[in-house]
Amino acid sequence: MYILEDSSNSLSFKQITSSKYHNYFIPYNEFQKKSPRLQRERVYWAKLTLYNQSSRNHWILYAAKGANIQLYYPDNNGHYSKKLNGRLVPQSLRDISKHIVEFKYKFRLFLPVQKKITIYIRLKGVMYTPRYTLKLRSPQAYLHEESTLNIIQGVFQGALWIILLYNIILFLVVKDKTYLYYTTYIFAYSVYYLGYYDFFSEYPVLQTFIGVASSQSTMIFYFLFMKLFVDAKRLIPRWNKVIHYWMIIKVSIDCCLLLYISLTLNLADAEIYLLIIILIDTSLFILTLIFLLRTRNVLARYFVTGSFFLILGWALSSMGFLIHVKVGFNINYFSQAGLFLELVLFSVGLGYRERKNEQDKRLAQEENARILREQNVTLERKVKERTKEITEKNEELQLQKEEILTQRDSLQERGEELQFAYNQITDSVRYAQTIQNAILPFEPKIKQIFEEYFIIYQPKDIVSGDFYWFNTIKGENFTKTVVAVIDCTGHGVPGAFMSMIGNTLLNETINEKHIFDPAKVMTLLHQKIRSDLRQAETNNSDGMDMSLCVIEPLAAQKFKVIFSGAKRPLYYVQEGEFNQLKADRFSIGGEVYEDERTRVFTNQELMLAKGDALYMMTDGFGDTPDAERRRFGSRNIKKMISHYAHLSMEEQQIAFEATLAKHQGSQDARDDVTMLGLRL
Repeated sequence: MYILEDSSNSLSFKQITSSKYHNYFIPYNEFQKKSPRLQRERVYWAKLTLYNQSSRNHWILYAAKGANIQLYYPDNNGHYSKKLNGRLVPQSLRDISKHIVEFKYKFRLFLPVQKKITIYIRLKGVMYTPRYTLKLRSPQAYLHEESTLNIIQGVFQGALWIILLYNIILFLVVKDKTYLYYTTYIFAYSVYYLGYYDFFSEYPVLQTFIGVASSQSTMIFYFLFMKLFVDAKRLIPRWNKVIHYWMIIKVSIDCCLLLYISLTLNLADAEIYLLIIILIDTSLFILTLIFLLRTRNVLARYFVTGSFFLILGWALSSMGFLIHVKVGFNINYFSQAGLFLELVLFSVGLGYRERKNEQDKRLAQEENARILREQNVTLERKVKERTKEITEKNEELQLQKEEILTQRDSLQERGEELQFAYNQITDSVRYAQTIQNAILPFEPKIKQIFEEYFIIYQPKDIVSGDFYWFNTIKGENFTKTVVAVIDCTGHGVPGAFMSMIGNTLLNETINEKHIFDPAKVMTLLHQKIRSDLRQAETNNSDGMDMSLCVIEPLAAQKFKVIFSGAKRPLYYVQEGEFNQLKADRFSIGGEVYEDERTRVFTNQELMLAKGDALYMMTDGFGDTPDAERRRFGSRNIKKMISHYAHLSMEEQQIAFEATLAKHQGSQDARDDVTMLGLRL
């Protein structure tokens, strides 16, 4: 045999058989001295001359190990044909589909008797280093060896699946995850050996992926099974945590390696990492068996004994592979025998575990029955004692019942008196509400002056400390409309009293005395409240906050608005833009400040056009709380008016009330709410 190394990986069969490359082939023995180990990702051409001196012309050629092997052989006319085989060649394209006999890729050869022929073998490795493994066998010997191996593997896989299906049924019956992890452990090994013996060879990349994945997952399911089988959390708690964290790390590393292998098909570079993982797994495996053996637990002994057979089987197989021991059968049978004996021991251990659980359950039931009998005796004694105590308590309760009934009758009489008083007070307050509503401006009267307006009037209690005032005064040369919104100190009945006083003083000042200057009206109201309530002598601090406007129509649909405010501003929308007139910082009536000689209110004047709008309100709107007790606030009032100013007054009222209700939710109001909107 002669070898030619194609370092460019590009030479064709036609090229290497030409006279140009004839001298590039060198004897195989000389090539081995220079390159004892072929290189992965390189292409090697072998020229092999065969001389058949036997009477048999049909042979099986054990050719090589590699990812892609091409055999070129001549026919009777000297024309070469090509056959394929190799790890990455699908089974349907291979000359001989399986490589399980001696794990070498093979070709059928028909060699003429007493005649020399020259064949060419193109060899390339991808996953592993390629290797020529030349050997000629008779078809009968090969088929006998292959059929024997297939029978043994069929029996082995059948035994695995009988154990697997039996334990799946047990898992479905008892719902114990121990059986689930046991079956996945068996399944992983079954898949591993199917891939090992070329079962998935039609899909070579998938077979490679399955081989790595199944071999790595066996230890994962092994440890998961162990943790539940021997109750490692109780038996070896610290070591159980070590195993737990290693499983997390192992799964992460395995996923990365499997992704790398599936994308690159580079097993050679990944092997070092797989070897490290296997060494760590083996170390943890042996340490786990040592720790379990020291516990002297029966289930742990079953587990250790079964695992010992697995270790022994793998050790014998590994030694056979490394030192090439000839034993007359497939060296991998040792690992399979070890696995089978391990599964037998595990199955016996699971049976013992179930019997022990049943025994423990029966003993627990007997103990529970004994405890229950003792508790029944104790309970009977306690029932008698408690019955006596209850009888005595019943007598005491009867006496207490009579006392309670007497107290109930007394409370019922008192309650009826209080209800009667409450009804009288409520009736009085409701009548006061009727009186208070009667002093409010008659809305048709407002409608005569302003076609568009709205009034939001929401007393906190039955009667309110808020009120609004409206009147139109016509003279010979003028028409003045006076509008006011007033917030009296307090709410409920006290506020209602102040509102009656305020309404009376406004009627007296504007309707009777014909004073139309807003600042002067407020000043007179302040002096009158201080005087009538004798606030200087009694320290009474009741008063009112007010916004007051005098509106006078001019020519060309213009309006002059004179405003004065006591702590309450005037909001207005002019040509679609929101604006505000701030109020004086004083209230009407109430406390007089030290630096205040006379309380003087000021006027502010506006020139507005038809279609502009005025808004006056009490502070109850802004003080309304939400679910977190946060005030609605003046900032939100300004945003609200600006947002809805383009709507009609009726639509604005609906929008404002909805906005306030959404903010308030289920919270109680803090104060009366009054808001008046007018469109000029």
